[in-house]
Amino acid sequence: MRGYQAVLLFIGLSLDSFVVMMNKAATLRNLTFRKSILFSLIFSLTNAVAVLCGYGISDIFMGMMNDRAEFAVACLIVFAIGIFITTRSYRLTDAEEKCDPDFGALQCFRLAAGTSIDTLFLAAGFSFLDISLYAGLCYAFSVSFVTILVALYVGYSLGSRFSKILGMSGGSLMIILSIYLMSMYALR
Repeated sequence: MRGYQAVLLFIGLSLDSFVVMMNKAATLRNLTFRKSILFSLIFSLTNAVAVLCGYGISDIFMGMMNDRAEFAVACLIVFAIGIFITTRSYRLTDAEEKCDPDFGALQCFRLAAGTSIDTLFLAAGFSFLDISLYAGLCYAFSVSFVTILVALYVGYSLGSRFSKILGMSGGSLMIILSIYLMSMYALR
């Protein structure tokens, strides 16, 4: 698997977190640059921990399958995450943009932990696709950081009106990439 494909997978996955933080930013009273960096770091570090856990879990199963089966399982993981994100985004209703003065680092960590479960499974798939742990950590951290930073400013300035389409776009991107990867690698 090439690096740009892995980045595209993380972008598709990060659009789920983008929607969550965009909706949250629409409820913030004053978003400073310092808070934006803090919230982005919380999401990035949480995703990095999820990547570590995903790679650790995949090590349990690595010797049980041949390379072709590992690629197939990785593609199925990506496909399942894409279906999950797409259907959850399709069911989204418009978020209420009511001011939340109590939002801080702890609440941000809770949101990050909830959305990083998908990252854990994707990291297990990355391990099956022979992407190094270091590369997976770099992709997860950098894509998450930029995605959350942009989501905060989009939500703060424009509100949460693009939630459904962005979430469905991320899930659809993952579905398309899983089918592409399956045709390129597992069916060879």
